[in-house]
Amino acid sequence: MGATWTILSPVAPRPVEAASGGDLRVNRPLAGLRVGLEVDYAWISYLTVIDEWEQLLTADGAVPATFWIERSRDDTSRRSEAELRSDIEEWSRLIDCGVVGLGN
Repeated sequence: MGATWTILSPVAPRPVEAASGGDLRVNRPLAGLRVGLEVDYAWISYLTVIDEWEQLLTADGAVPATFWIERSRDDTSRRSEAELRSDIEEWSRLIDCGVVGLGN
């Protein structure tokens, strides 16, 4: 008989009263659109999702711009909050739209 596996979600349930962001549209073709994809080292399996999105966006003519957030659980490579905020602001100026956060 096979083993039983329990898979735990790293995401807390959304509060019932929380509003949904709904669908967001850029109202233009994907060709030439600079799409930012934020990656956090906290969820390594998410790299598979980002890799797939990069391929699909590129195939549709978009230009993916992946931004790697610091290794927040590794104190040896941690940057200051001001430096990280500056990097995020610079990245946001280079893209037309972005997908950020683990809940995307």
